[in-house]
Amino acid sequence: MKKLIALSLLLLQMTGSCSFPEQENRKDVLQAYNLRMEGKSDQALALLDSLLQKDSTNALAHFERSRILSYMLLGGGNTSVDDIVGALQKAVVYDPGNAVYAYDLATASFLNAYIALSQGKDDAPSLVGKACDNFKNVLKISPVAPEAILQLVEIYGLLPPALGGDSLQALRYREELMTTDAYYAAKANLDFYSGDAVAFWNDYLTTHDTTSNVLRDIGYAYLYHEKPEKAEEMFRMAMKMDSSQQSLLLDMARYYMYTVMENRDLADSLLPIAAVFINEYLKRDPSPPKPMQAYALGMLVRTNMFTGHKEEAEATLERAKALDPWFSRASGLPNPELFIPPNKVAIHFISFFRPF
Repeated sequence: MKKLIALSLLLLQMTGSCSFPEQENRKDVLQAYNLRMEGKSDQALALLDSLLQKDSTNALAHFERSRILSYMLLGGGNTSVDDIVGALQKAVVYDPGNAVYAYDLATASFLNAYIALSQGKDDAPSLVGKACDNFKNVLKISPVAPEAILQLVEIYGLLPPALGGDSLQALRYREELMTTDAYYAAKANLDFYSGDAVAFWNDYLTTHDTTSNVLRDIGYAYLYHEKPEKAEEMFRMAMKMDSSQQSLLLDMARYYMYTVMENRDLADSLLPIAAVFINEYLKRDPSPPKPMQAYALGMLVRTNMFTGHKEEAEATLERAKALDPWFSRASGLPNPELFIPPNKVAIHFISFFRPF
């Protein structure tokens, strides 16, 4: 299965009073976000560029610009990870105490390192080191940031020393998580656990509350064990507990699509199952945001092409483009935080080392 590359963020809390110009600037940034959510990323980017020409110190505008660039990159836009990093660096410069901006910069910088690692570039280890330094900077701003600590655990613990890994550093940060956040500590321990992941999480639940995230992770463990029926059961329990988990339906579809990628003889039997999950997602209440609707339709395009329904695939592609011409063409799900207003971004950890 392919590994997801995605970006993750900490919780953004906007507090205190604002002057009128600041309120107007924030209103303009939110307007750009709303344009993107309507499938108009080009207009959103133009609005932010105009805003930044008037005030180049607007950190929130630079932050939202980085998110537009991230989204457009997934849709084949003429941008790069370097452009995303550059926008985030400016957001950090103009709001150095904001842990969210610092965390996003760290994840984007590790994305650069991850790409270099996959391409076998000589500078990959130094890029890994820079990314780790950026995650450590997050902890200087917000010492209790379990997402940043877990990223350090995975980078140091799952990469070999020649590529920037450091087992002692990984152990140190794993121990720090033990006193910081039980759930993220469990995820860190699971990274180095060789037993049954389903049993691991069930054991965790004997001493901790059942949450939608744990149910989701048990579902993922079932997918790794090639038990999609059990995974679906866990996912539906998670969605019942938390409606924001509805994209798990698309993860179910991805599982069947990935299985077909490994064995194309299964296309006729498994891709119709994937299509059922995708269509259910599209009919969910509340409706998914337009960019995610377009992404789901893009998944249907692939299922139709694989099964020889070319005309249906072409019609579905036009529907997706009508919703959002910049919809993600990536196999992995877009980061959910991209569809949250920039001043209300929620925590969402996505591993660089797991396909789910």
